[in-house]
Amino acid sequence: MNLTTRQLRIFVLLAETLSFQRTAEMLHVTQPTLSKLLKETEETLGVKLFERTTRMVRLSREGQDILDIARKITALHEKGMLELEQRLRDRNNRVAVAALPTLAASLIPLLIQSLGRRQPRIQVDVFDPIANEALQLLRERRVDIAVTTKNDVGASDLVYQELFTEPFVLFHSAQVKPDITHWAPAELARLPLISMPPGTSVRVLTERAFQAASQPFHPVYSLRDLNTIARFVQHNCGIALLPESSLDNATQRGVRKTRLQQALSRSVGMYMRRDEQPTRLLRLTLDELRRLGRDRQSPSETRPRPAPR
Repeated sequence: MNLTTRQLRIFVLLAETLSFQRTAEMLHVTQPTLSKLLKETEETLGVKLFERTTRMVRLSREGQDILDIARKITALHEKGMLELEQRLRDRNNRVAVAALPTLAASLIPLLIQSLGRRQPRIQVDVFDPIANEALQLLRERRVDIAVTTKNDVGASDLVYQELFTEPFVLFHSAQVKPDITHWAPAELARLPLISMPPGTSVRVLTERAFQAASQPFHPVYSLRDLNTIARFVQHNCGIALLPESSLDNATQRGVRKTRLQQALSRSVGMYMRRDEQPTRLLRLTLDELRRLGRDRQSPSETRPRPAPR
């Protein structure tokens, strides 16, 4: 039987959506192309997989009988391909890192530079998803390390090592000086705050801290791109309440930083799969991240407030 894993994947996807339109969009093909591919699969198997009318699509009895097997085959194939990709990364002197957008902009460039000095031919593949997506990429073996904040949800399959903690600070234009020196959500709420979108780790930590003080959190802007945030701050369109490493006020012209006593802080670290056997290249990357973390963890005059659980 000359059946490809692509044909099986199409069958499984269509069985889950029961929609030719949605499945075609997910596969980036036209509906006629999808119909043709399905017909070829049915001809190869010698059975009708779906019953179709102008109003509905449903699995045939034969389709129901083989769906579980098809799912197992496609899942095993995808797992094998991901493991193969990981092996090829090792062989080709590549390491893949997922990092939160704020860390991808501040920490990862330093990692690439330091690795390049020690291993000139190394290639670092970088992804900048939100926190939960970073851990999912790690679990799927699409990346080797996830650099993110500590996840409150149990992750028994992963190992977390803290690299540094950092406080939340106020980034503002040179034209203004916020009249606030302590972490006080009620006072902060009166400022035209800029934050990151709901669902991001920065926003989650900020909302929890405000909720713990019985203070609603309603920023005037919710922006994901750090360059956009910097531009808004430069033009005095608001004051960004972000972790200290988010913006480099030394290079962002017109951006100033105000530290707050007893400020909210976040734990930044790296996750790895518990069953991972680090290669030489991965060990080198981990060592460099630890060194960068030690450099970043400078003694503070005031003890930051830990992020609320």
